[in-house]
Amino acid sequence: MPAISVIIPVYRVERYLDACVASVVAQTFRDLEIVLVDDGSPDGCPALCEAWARKDPRIRVVHRENGGLSAARNSGLAVATGQFVTFLDADDTLEPDTLRQAWEAQQAHNAEMVIINLVYVDENDQPLGKPDFTIFRDEVLDEDGVWQRYFALGEQKVYYAIACSKLIKADLFRELRFREGKRYEDQFLMPHLLHQCHTIVCLAYPGYRYIQHSGSIMAQGSSRNYLDRSEFLLEWCDYFADKGDMLRAEGLLNDAIQNLSEKYRFDLSTAAQQQRYRTACRGCAAAYGRLARRTGQKSMWLRAALLRLGLPVYLKFLHSRQ
Repeated sequence: MPAISVIIPVYRVERYLDACVASVVAQTFRDLEIVLVDDGSPDGCPALCEAWARKDPRIRVVHRENGGLSAARNSGLAVATGQFVTFLDADDTLEPDTLRQAWEAQQAHNAEMVIINLVYVDENDQPLGKPDFTIFRDEVLDEDGVWQRYFALGEQKVYYAIACSKLIKADLFRELRFREGKRYEDQFLMPHLLHQCHTIVCLAYPGYRYIQHSGSIMAQGSSRNYLDRSEFLLEWCDYFADKGDMLRAEGLLNDAIQNLSEKYRFDLSTAAQQQRYRTACRGCAAAYGRLARRTGQKSMWLRAALLRLGLPVYLKFLHSRQ
C-alpha cells in the first residue's frame, strides 16, 4: 500500500499535462501511486497518459466516458490504494518538496488532513500577486478553527475550501464522494470532510501552483450566477445548525435567499433549471422552519411562513421593514 495516491483528472489539458505529471514524478517523496483519470478527453491526452504509465511503474491510467471533474475524481477514488489521497488538477503543478513536507507534517501531528499553501500562476507559470497567500502560517487547527479562519477571509479563503492542495486520509472517503454534475463541487464536500477531522495541519509552504486561465470552470463568472451556490449554502445552513451555531446557519440561509432573489442572474431557460430554482426557494422555507423548531424563535416561524407563500412575498416583507 503506497503512502499517498495522487489523483489527476485529465480532460482537454494536452498543453499542460506533461508538466503536471512531471511535477509529481519528480517529488522528493517517492512512496506514491499516481492515478491519471482520462475523462474521455478527445485530444491527445489519453495517449500522453499511457506514455507516462510506460515510463513510471507508479502510474496507472483509468479511461472512462466523459462525466466531468467530480465523476473523474470519484473514479480515481474507486481505484486508489494509498493511505492518503491528494487531488491535483491536470493544468496545475506541485513544487518538488510538496508531498514530503505534507507527509512529514501529517506524521508529526497524526492529522487527518494537511492543507498545502497555494501560489496563483498565469498560463505561462508566472506567479500572480493576488490573492496574497503569504498571509498563511504553519499552524494546527481543529474543524471549528478552520471555519473561524475561513469566514474571516476574502479571496484567500480558497486556501481552505478547495479539494486540491490537501493531503487527506483515505478513510474519510469511505462514505463520501464528490457531487457529480455540480459546480463548486468542493464546497458540497468539504464540510463533510472537515467534520471527520480532529487535527488539521495548515502549511505556509507554497507547494501548489494553481493556474488561472480563461478556460477554467472557476473563471466562468461569479458564483452567484449559478444555482449551485444557493444549493450548497442551504446544505451549509443545516451543517452549522447541527453544530449548534444558529447565528452562522441563519446568516448562510439569508445569503442563499439573497442570491435567489437575484433571479436575473440565473439561466432559467429550461424546465429543469426552473424546477431547480423552485426547489431551492422551497428549501429556504424549509430551512427557516428547521431553525425555528430548533430555536423556538417566533421571527423564524414568521419568515418560514412567508417564504412558503413565495419568495416575492418574503422580499416585500423585508422591504416593508426597511
